[in-house]
Amino acid sequence: MPSWINGALPGLLLLAACVAPEGGGSSSTPVLGGALTVAVPAGYCIDPRASHDDGRSALVIAGRCAADSPVPAAVLTVSVGGEGSSSILKAGAGALGEWFRSPAGRAALARDGKAASVVVRETLIWDGAFLIRLEDRAIGPYWRAAIGLKGRLVMISVSPPSQRGLPLQEGRAILERAIAGVKRANAASP
Repeated sequence: MPSWINGALPGLLLLAACVAPEGGGSSSTPVLGGALTVAVPAGYCIDPRASHDDGRSALVIAGRCAADSPVPAAVLTVSVGGEGSSSILKAGAGALGEWFRSPAGRAALARDGKAASVVVRETLIWDGAFLIRLEDRAIGPYWRAAIGLKGRLVMISVSPPSQRGLPLQEGRAILERAIAGVKRANAASP
């Protein structure tokens, strides 16, 4: 197991309760040596202890800034791929939808890596982003999006906190705000 995963476990456990740890009040952070900036919607804070950046790819995890926050409890993850990784999006919505419904695509989406654990319910394009509504046996229904920024594939997910559920409409609204925020933070993209 990579050492960064062990270091991220305490933060992930806090995010299971869906509250960023003390001092985790940032809503944006540069990644990959400043190549991109990840930004999350107001009311959500990035957990630097649960996040990871190895200079080639990055994973940023966020939760509500405070338990009494008026925003819905949700876990936001933003993964940023390597240089040129956004070229996969050139395949188009139809091909992407087919791939994510395939066993390999479902396994890539699954929390446990098993295709049988995921059902892709819907794929669509919203504001240039490829959206996926799926159901994972481990956490229930949630949303993911794929966008290209500065040649890198950026995957954003908004999922319910452990065992609590998140209405799909709320999850989609949070996802749309997250997509808009990341795009704004990297205005000189694609």
